[in-house]
Amino acid sequence: MAPSAIQSLDALEQRFREDAVEAPVQDLERMEWVGTCLSIAGVPLLIGEGELEEIIETPNVMAIPGTKPWVQGVGSHMGGLIPIISGDVFFRKRPYSGRVRDYCMVLRRPGFYFGITLSGLERDMKFLVETRDMTVTTDPDFAEYTMGGFPDQDRVLAVLDIDKLIADSDLSNAAANDPDSPEERTND
Repeated sequence: MAPSAIQSLDALEQRFREDAVEAPVQDLERMEWVGTCLSIAGVPLLIGEGELEEIIETPNVMAIPGTKPWVQGVGSHMGGLIPIISGDVFFRKRPYSGRVRDYCMVLRRPGFYFGITLSGLERDMKFLVETRDMTVTTDPDFAEYTMGGFPDQDRVLAVLDIDKLIADSDLSNAAANDPDSPEERTND
């Protein structure tokens, strides 16, 4: 006697239960913060992905008379000229000595297009978003320009907030105001 359609379906279902494997459990995707670790004036900082246009070799610069001491001058970049800012002088308020700052990061925002010298480059990094500590204290010269940070082995890396940097009134006005002030005389 031939099996009925119902019996065939029952046998097929039984064989499926015996041979079937459980569907894999998919881990919920965790959001990651992605960016680049670099150093300005010897301080390692994180820059979020998409925040900087690129990292270039620091171009030769032509000094611009009548600017603040942290303006190194203008350098050639992609067929045009961009201001190059000394990260050491802008953040530390004093020139550095030692190794030449071979690289700079180029930032572009509406109304702003410039480079800031770097003291070091590390690598691209990823962190789980929930590990960001918004109470991180960083180097006092950078504190007003950072927003939280991430633990990385034995250190905590602060996140440089480019929007806070751009909003700085000193950065937006590079003209030297008082030629007799000690800050302005360092450009001589």
